[in-house]
Amino acid sequence: MKVSTVVTVVIKENTNVPVYSVTTMEVFNVGDVVVVFNGATLKAGERKTIVVADGTVSDVNLDVTFSEDFAGMAYVKRIEVIYKKLVECGN
Repeated sequence: MKVSTVVTVVIKENTNVPVYSVTTMEVFNVGDVVVVFNGATLKAGERKTIVVADGTVSDVNLDVTFSEDFAGMAYVKRIEVIYKKLVECGN
């Protein structure tokens, strides 16, 4: 049996990670630095829907690149990725 579970991931550095069986996904830039997430530019405080909750299941590659314009300064690099995914439950 498959059930849907909510997952929250905090990303603080450049990364490229696949996530499978996603039913919905939102990305929030809660830091001070501009970030490019899967080709979309997010300024501080912005959010983006990556997977719409329409009943479909998607595989998503989390491709995150933080701007280097603020290198050496005390700015926060941080995004939150909140998504639902299907997981297999065994009895």
